[in-house]
Amino acid sequence: MILLFLILIGRSMRKFHLVLILISIFTNMVSAQEKTSMTEYLGSAFESSLVKSDSDNFSFLKEYNYNLPLIKSVDLRSETRDFLLQRQEYSMRVKPNSLKAIANQKKIYQNRLEKIQIDNHQNFNQELKKRYTLLVDYLFAEELMKLETERSHNLRDKLKILGQQIYDANFDIKDLIESEDELLSLELKLSNLKNLQGRQYSLLRELLNFQGDSLVLDFNNLISPRQIMEAPLNGISLESLEVTQQKLKLKTIENEMEFNLAKSNQLLDYVQAKYVGSDNIIFDETVSIGIGINLPFFGNNRQRKGDYYFERLSEESKLNQLVETKEYIQNQTRDEFNKVVLNYRTLTKQMEESSVSLILESYKKMDGVSPLLLLNLVITQNNKELQALKSKHQLYKFYIEALVAQGKLFQKPLRNYLSANVEFITSIN
Repeated sequence: MILLFLILIGRSMRKFHLVLILISIFTNMVSAQEKTSMTEYLGSAFESSLVKSDSDNFSFLKEYNYNLPLIKSVDLRSETRDFLLQRQEYSMRVKPNSLKAIANQKKIYQNRLEKIQIDNHQNFNQELKKRYTLLVDYLFAEELMKLETERSHNLRDKLKILGQQIYDANFDIKDLIESEDELLSLELKLSNLKNLQGRQYSLLRELLNFQGDSLVLDFNNLISPRQIMEAPLNGISLESLEVTQQKLKLKTIENEMEFNLAKSNQLLDYVQAKYVGSDNIIFDETVSIGIGINLPFFGNNRQRKGDYYFERLSEESKLNQLVETKEYIQNQTRDEFNKVVLNYRTLTKQMEESSVSLILESYKKMDGVSPLLLLNLVITQNNKELQALKSKHQLYKFYIEALVAQGKLFQKPLRNYLSANVEFITSIN
């Protein structure tokens, strides 16, 4: 008997060790699952196909030889006299470009390169903002899904209790109807939330070019609401790329005007070397050098100057309007952010001072309390948590919008403003 008992214990111990091994393997697999940090995800903006294409195009144009050559053209001419080869004339005419035109052409091309570079920055900023917005929406959609699912369970439990009280004297049929309608509306909302989460998850994988089985984002380093509310967002705003681009457009117009004026006012038209074959013993000069001079005549430039001045005044007006619009957007966004901060503080203070959670905990410890009363308190508490979550979502969204309006979100070196320690953003490769 003792031997049999030891054998059984041995088998049980082996099974126990096997279970421990399986649990250990499962735990290691879960812990070994790769997580993608928020900063790594935001860094995927560098790998966007649009950003890469812009970078390649800019590199090509930067290496392109855009300089206006010193020699505009070279003409080789021949003229015969009396169809005699001995009296054949040959001339070579070289037309130079103006040095001022060469200098202004270089400025024009550099302005165009700068414009392309600004366009590239704008595309990158759009990609980065898109990732910030998606990250915040995905985070709060997941939390909203949890709260709404909990609310759905509570409503189902409430309907079960109400179904058992149909024949009671104090039965409230209105409460039953309203709860059923609320549950139906909630089920539709949960279905839409599930579809939204699926689309967000697919887009996250696509932006990250993620090829693994399961994408898990790490939000452990997420900035807290308190840090957001204390963030210094009332400083000096950086000049927007749209304003910089408009200023560059004005500069290009002036360079183009100077370029065309330099070409029109070019004094030296050409230099010519001429050879004349001759069998005349009296006139034996066979080689001559000549130059062409452009006499100043400004009538042709009058209309062209007028067109440039009109275009410059039009673009200056657009610049002033753009600056005013950007300042208005910055002020409006800052006011909206301050309003959201005030709403969040007010709501969280009300939740802290609310007696619903205290009453609920007290009723749970008491005997004979109506289950329906407890569920109504739970649902009320759940509704407050939902309002707080929506207010928190707005806080994070307008925090990003305020950073965008200020230009701080795109300031170099790039930082992850959703991380608690404001990590640097670099390319994921």
